[in-house]
Amino acid sequence: MASPRFYADTATGSACYHCVSRVVGRQRVLDDEAKDEFVRLMRAYETFCQVRILSYVVMTDHFHVLVEVKSRPVGAEARDFTDEWLIKQLRLIYAKPYVEDLAKQLAALRSQSRKGGRQADELKEKYLGRMWDVSQFMKELKQRFSLWFNKRNGRRGTLWEERFASVLVEDKAQALSVLSAYLDLNPVRAGLVNDPADYTWCNYAEAGSGNRKALSALAKVTGLQTVDGGSRLPSAAKILHAYDPLLVPDEPEPSSGQAKKRTLNQSKKAAKAPVTEGGEESPKRRGRQTQPKLSLQEGLRHQVRYFSRGVVVGSEAFVEEYFQSHRDRFQSDRKSGARPMKEADFGDLKSMRALRTGVVRGDQ
Repeated sequence: MASPRFYADTATGSACYHCVSRVVGRQRVLDDEAKDEFVRLMRAYETFCQVRILSYVVMTDHFHVLVEVKSRPVGAEARDFTDEWLIKQLRLIYAKPYVEDLAKQLAALRSQSRKGGRQADELKEKYLGRMWDVSQFMKELKQRFSLWFNKRNGRRGTLWEERFASVLVEDKAQALSVLSAYLDLNPVRAGLVNDPADYTWCNYAEAGSGNRKALSALAKVTGLQTVDGGSRLPSAAKILHAYDPLLVPDEPEPSSGQAKKRTLNQSKKAAKAPVTEGGEESPKRRGRQTQPKLSLQEGLRHQVRYFSRGVVVGSEAFVEEYFQSHRDRFQSDRKSGARPMKEADFGDLKSMRALRTGVVRGDQ
């Protein structure tokens, strides 16, 4: 069953979403070249759609993104979005002839009467209306990548399974840092690397290489402030040092700016249960014994279903707020929205949905 989709009120200023999309049939077809192209397009549409990637990972058969979406500016703030600004944005995703033609159309309309000005605004709105919207960002990114992938491989048809899954995440470091680390650890869970710094197609590796966008995102998710109240980021070493403890089980203070290499053997031996192909615990063993709760770091090295099916994740107050504002979408006898996140030490984080198996141990 698909999880219901919740969107933040645009009046709140910004909202964060964890989005996941998988290749149709779960085929492992995204090779290194495809992953490089996906990241390139993701960064282009990030800028065009006026969203911010806080974390991401691209695997061979799916991808995750943690996206911050701000509300569309109005009034005086909207004056910055001139025709020249729009043309600059369009150059990120369209061919030069297309952009030049559109620039000429806008200029010709502006040179006419008021009616021409209104027509120019209507033409401009066709593009502005695609910004500040998480669904539009995901749609355009997936469609554009599909075109590239199909052309390269001489194929036709859809590349992605159905719609993307999304979870609304509280815009605070407590929730964002945990979700970000969960994404960065995906290749570790899959057994591809021991350290996410060694996996090229994730935010942590980009940050470790000095990429400013990736470092800025890590500063945001860890709650670090800019230097002297300006736009200057803290040092890369400080940002990575604040984030690393989430990536290294039982190592709260790693000695370097990168997560130390560590395998999954210890966590799998300590917490392994038989699971079905769908990721659910075997009915024969369900309820027979209670396994020990995992630490947060160990929990993040397993599949955490709350992060893809929990609907809303954050503090109790945050989840309750969205429960009350969408009360009509729940059964009348449900009294509250926030549900505990079990099986690992998620601290004060809550989920909108109670899941029978929240952490699939020993599985990706």
